[in-house]
Amino acid sequence: MATRLSGKVSEIKAFPAKPSESREDELATLRAELAREKALRKRYETQFRQLSASLPIVIWMADERRNVTFISDNWYDLTGTRQHDLGNWIATVHPDDRRRVAEQLIAATDRRERYAVEYRTQRADGSIAWVLNVGAPRFNETGDYDGYVGAVIDVSERQAATETLQGLETRLSLALDGTRVGVWDWDIVSGDVWLSDSALAIQGYASEEVKGHAAGFADYIHPDDLAEHSRSITACLKGEQPMVNLEHRLRCKDGGWVWVAERGRVVERDANGKALRMIGTRTDMTEQRERDDRLRWLAAHDVLTELPNRGRFQELLLAAMRETDARGGRMALMLFDLDHFKAVNDGFGHDVGDALLRRAARRLRDAFPGGSVARLGGDEFAIILPDAGRHGEDVMALAAQAVHAGTTGGEDPGESTASVGVAFYPDHAANAADFVKAADVALYAAKQAGRACARLYEPRR
Repeated sequence: MATRLSGKVSEIKAFPAKPSESREDELATLRAELAREKALRKRYETQFRQLSASLPIVIWMADERRNVTFISDNWYDLTGTRQHDLGNWIATVHPDDRRRVAEQLIAATDRRERYAVEYRTQRADGSIAWVLNVGAPRFNETGDYDGYVGAVIDVSERQAATETLQGLETRLSLALDGTRVGVWDWDIVSGDVWLSDSALAIQGYASEEVKGHAAGFADYIHPDDLAEHSRSITACLKGEQPMVNLEHRLRCKDGGWVWVAERGRVVERDANGKALRMIGTRTDMTEQRERDDRLRWLAAHDVLTELPNRGRFQELLLAAMRETDARGGRMALMLFDLDHFKAVNDGFGHDVGDALLRRAARRLRDAFPGGSVARLGGDEFAIILPDAGRHGEDVMALAAQAVHAGTTGGEDPGESTASVGVAFYPDHAANAADFVKAADVALYAAKQAGRACARLYEPRR
């Protein structure tokens, strides 16, 4: 019996041992943790996909062989493709952009560099969307290259706005080309300045011939205009005046100068009020300046003789009197009348009379280089001598020369001498009106004396 029991015990000990309850608990715990981790990973993946799908950009990832391993669901909304088309994403790139995009992506990924490429993507319905695709290399925990992560951004609205703006700029440029008005845009932070072709054409330059930076602009501004230009720009930047509004000269390509009207205002400031951007126009004022100068000249000069007219004579006389008062001394005024001019005009015609007036004007200018010669009207001229000295005899000798300064000398039919009246300031008058009157009295005395002579004003006793 004992032997049999012993054998049974041996047989029982030969069977595998039954797992302990603690071991079963460990396995159950491990299975539960794996299940929770799987569920958590699935939940995170679901949340990430939901989050990425809700973003206004497309999120994507690719492995080290450039195979796309993840892309957010809004990619399919953007392109109109189906999920099984993921491996052929290059097919969504517009055919005209496909080679360029592929070359840029391959070059960047070969160097494992960040990249950004903009292109058109062709939707399944044939429509076009502009996108910006950006990517950056990613590395695993051991530092080994593990592919790329990136984003695709729909920039169709921005591109449409850019194209619209470019269209407007083109139309504006075409319109401005015919008006000689240029446009400039100054990025104050960087100093970069964009100038339209019409703005550069005003100076005779092409776009590649002028550096678009504010630092070099002073080189083109006339030295006499630079201080006022800088003052106006600075005041506008500081907000002390609403806009730049001035006229100045710019150096042209050929070395000459052109007058321009500059208008500009600050269109962007930061939170502290610092100017960031200024936009303005530049108008060629050369022709207008020439017209204005011509009009001013005509307003102050006699067209026939090109001498100062009566109005300008009054200005010159007052200026000379002020100068005489300031420095002391005396000045002289001669009034000069051609003798028998009416007879010449009536006998030989107005053309001969006009020629006589022009010749008299030229000879008077030559005879009195230090004085101011003016035509007061008809055959009457005036000569202002700003420095008459102490001796009236010298002035009267000059007046005697003026008697014959208007003669024809046989160059044209008809001859004419002149009558001259002379007065001194401040000897004979205290103001301009009395000064002219004194010279006129002397002129009348010369005519009364038989003409062809000069007389000095003699105050009544």
